[in-house]
Amino acid sequence: MHGVEAILPIECEIPSLKIVFRLLTETSVLEEHLIHFEHLDENRRDATMANKAHKRRVKSQYDKSVKPRIFSEGGLILLYDQDREPLGPRKFKSIWIGPYIVSKVLKKGAYELTDYEGNKLVEPRNGLYLKNYYA
Repeated sequence: MHGVEAILPIECEIPSLKIVFRLLTETSVLEEHLIHFEHLDENRRDATMANKAHKRRVKSQYDKSVKPRIFSEGGLILLYDQDREPLGPRKFKSIWIGPYIVSKVLKKGAYELTDYEGNKLVEPRNGLYLKNYYA
């Protein structure tokens, strides 16, 4: 086999199904359906990968703009008054109530709050509805 080159079989893929149907003019409807079914798993995989990539891009853009609010125990904070939210604030009414004292830091951004008299609020509050109080 010195002078003879070995010929390797080459696998050829056609990227578009429309091109396959144009090249193979004598395909029946059943054969077209079978070709579609063969490519269905690949299309689903490609769509899943594109969806995951899109979610990663959206998450990275969101994470760039969000600044986490972290409060320490003993810090003074204001609490967003959620009861006024549907109507919005009136002209000279504040939408923040307080100040409150952070008595305990819980998991996942929740905080237990007490007022100046030492009375605890009934439920812990999410850090999204709190902001620092500057006296």
